[in-house]
Amino acid sequence: MTVDYISSARRHLKDAHILLAEQRPANAGQLLGFSVECGLKALLLACGIKKDDDGGISATKNSHHSFRAHMPMLNNKIVSLGHLIPDGPRSVHYHAMLPNINAFADWSTDHRYFKESNMPLTSLSNWELAALEIDEMLDQAICDGVM
Repeated sequence: MTVDYISSARRHLKDAHILLAEQRPANAGQLLGFSVECGLKALLLACGIKKDDDGGISATKNSHHSFRAHMPMLNNKIVSLGHLIPDGPRSVHYHAMLPNINAFADWSTDHRYFKESNMPLTSLSNWELAALEIDEMLDQAICDGVM
């Protein structure tokens, strides 16, 4: 199998919108987070982060320096460990297209285990906005020939 972060990001965003239309905000929120995560990982690969044999983000011996993470930790690592990204200026340029990325500070993969009433669904509209920004960033990077 081959990892394809761009198509995965878009698939998750599309399915999130289907779930939103069906009044399924909890699962839509999960997919919005995975959409953003996949988009950021596509950006990291475009900026020179090493790939595994399957095309995904390569693991490192030091997990603190690994970009194999979920949101919001992934975004935090991009910001704090940006100096480890081979093409840092490119990363900064495209990351700047994501002004609402920090909306995922309260998102977690663990939400899949939560009762819906305990999830931070008041953040859903901001998560959607950030996911749409990721989608636009991917379009721009593709137009620019970066991806």
